[in-house]
Amino acid sequence: MTSLDYCLYSYSDLPLEIVLHIYKYLGYSDLLAAGTTCQRWRSALYHTEFIARTRVRFSKIVLSDQHSPALDLMRCERRFRHFLFEDVTLGQVQELMTFIGESAHSLSLDNVDLNDKQFYGILSLLPHLQILSVTRCLPLFMSATFLDSNSCDLNEISAHLAGIRELTICKNQYLTDAILLRLTALMPNLELLNMSGCQISFHNAIHRRFYPNEPSTPSESVLTFKYIQNVISQQRRVLHTLDFSHTLIGHSLMALIELSKADEHAQPGLQLRRLYLAGCRQLNASTIRSFLYTQAQLRVLDLSSTMCLNDDCVAVIVQANPLLQELKINACAGISNTGAASLRNLSRLRLLDISNCDGINSSGIIEGIASAENNVLEELNVSYLTICEESIKSIARNLHALRTLHLNHCVNAVTDEVMQLIIQQLCWLRELSLESCCRLTDAALTGINIAKLELNRSSVIGNSYPPSDGFSGSLQSIKISLRSKAEEEIVRDAKRKQAMFAAYEMNLINEEDFEGHNIQELRGLRSLNLRGCNKISDVSLKYGLKHIELSKLLLSNCQQISLLGMEALVNNCPAIEVLDLSDCYNISDQGIKIITERLQRLRSLDISGCSQLTDHTIDSIIVNCECLETLSIYRCRRMYTDIEDRLADVRTLRNLHMDNMNSIDNAEFFRLKKRLDC
Repeated sequence: MTSLDYCLYSYSDLPLEIVLHIYKYLGYSDLLAAGTTCQRWRSALYHTEFIARTRVRFSKIVLSDQHSPALDLMRCERRFRHFLFEDVTLGQVQELMTFIGESAHSLSLDNVDLNDKQFYGILSLLPHLQILSVTRCLPLFMSATFLDSNSCDLNEISAHLAGIRELTICKNQYLTDAILLRLTALMPNLELLNMSGCQISFHNAIHRRFYPNEPSTPSESVLTFKYIQNVISQQRRVLHTLDFSHTLIGHSLMALIELSKADEHAQPGLQLRRLYLAGCRQLNASTIRSFLYTQAQLRVLDLSSTMCLNDDCVAVIVQANPLLQELKINACAGISNTGAASLRNLSRLRLLDISNCDGINSSGIIEGIASAENNVLEELNVSYLTICEESIKSIARNLHALRTLHLNHCVNAVTDEVMQLIIQQLCWLRELSLESCCRLTDAALTGINIAKLELNRSSVIGNSYPPSDGFSGSLQSIKISLRSKAEEEIVRDAKRKQAMFAAYEMNLINEEDFEGHNIQELRGLRSLNLRGCNKISDVSLKYGLKHIELSKLLLSNCQQISLLGMEALVNNCPAIEVLDLSDCYNISDQGIKIITERLQRLRSLDISGCSQLTDHTIDSIIVNCECLETLSIYRCRRMYTDIEDRLADVRTLRNLHMDNMNSIDNAEFFRLKKRLDC
């Protein structure tokens, strides 16, 4: 087939089955872009699988049936299933909720200003609801008559709540036993209960104070664990996920052991698949061990920042929970290399987070999870561990299936050589985080032979500018350095930087200079964190970062990056949505102009501490940014005039972070802006 024959066909001629197969590999932003290709590709987005992956998010606005974005949604032909209302003020929204109710399966309300009457009205319009999340909605539960049969008609509401499978009611200060009992009584088939961050009273003395005589009416003043235990007991046949993270749960967890046993009617006991107890500092090791012995079906376990966790607990986890697929035990100082080594026996583990565990060092990694070839583990976080280069090399050689790798603050372990091995061995990486790995240079990301470049540069400059006489050269050769070790390192770094920039500007970098592996080999990379890697320069941006899928790039404190690097970046990585350039003091107004013009998907931009930026940067953002939601401009001293008023023209902007805004709540600021716009 000739090239002319190819030209006779277009993307719209592809069968729908092939388009749908392509879509399976795309993220949400890529799906939206692909939908603009042609009518066939747009209609493919209406397929059930992709609608199920989409969530409609309203953030920091006033919603009304009479104004955008509610009007825009109601004109849409597609029917969505998942909705999030975040920092929203509700006006008259009956038409909007009726429209949403036709297809909504999940509803999340986060810091929404609504009362119980409005809540009843919303629920009455959502007949297909399966997932309900109510977070930080303080006024909602202030009414003592919430869901009381005397205050509302429960018939229609109960019919709609009967299908709820997942209930999240975290960080709600006024939640009480009475409200919890009324709410869960209308949901007989709960599979997930999330009460993280709630003010739960676990102590028996508090329970006796409010319930001196048992049995008694549920309290309207306090939320006690004993009533939560009753709810769990009633739902234990189907309940498989519990989240008590950041609560004071301690010995009370023992009460759930009895619920794990089958009752006298041979009904199955509580068998969890997911358990979240992050930040529960009242837990003790004995309680954790006893409870985990009863939960053989666990797939996901989060014990992050649980101070009591030790090697004995890890041994129980390995022995009693062989089906675990996700384990988070970060910031647990009691775990040592012995516990870390035993993790190699969890053969189904797909996610492991052991970051910030002070007792784990290189031996725990080499003898543990990286001791043998593992093609199951996909996500690993070993940030803040005191480990050596050999441990990271073991990870690269044995964990070939890794999609996510976090090595933040592993200063001594992450070198250019180690990075080259990571690029060579971990070709499936999608997310790589190297924050504060300050030994990395451009050679790590590009594979350029710096010593060879320095030699080429010396020869070119030597030919152009010969020494004035041989005597001066001989004097140079006998100079004795009186610098300290730190000063010598600074000088070497300056010479390396000088060689790289000279080679860059004089076009001395050729294909034969790339003797190692280039980060371009990680073709599917979507997120890269290089914060604090201050030896990375424009050379890496031009010759290294060429990833069409890269959506998140963090370059904070990479102070050798300038306009030259930005020009290459916007051409090589057009899909960037999150960009952090904070404290990159060589970034200029022209650099921001190029970024805002070329990165059409940009949603979050951090330029704090970029001291060269002026009001022209604000102009570029206002004119070019059509999707920007978050902007940080702390310590930009040369920006002066009416920043808040001018940025009000960016209609998508929801989060503004800047100096001298301590007295202004961002949510309220943007709510007011939207009211004025309407």
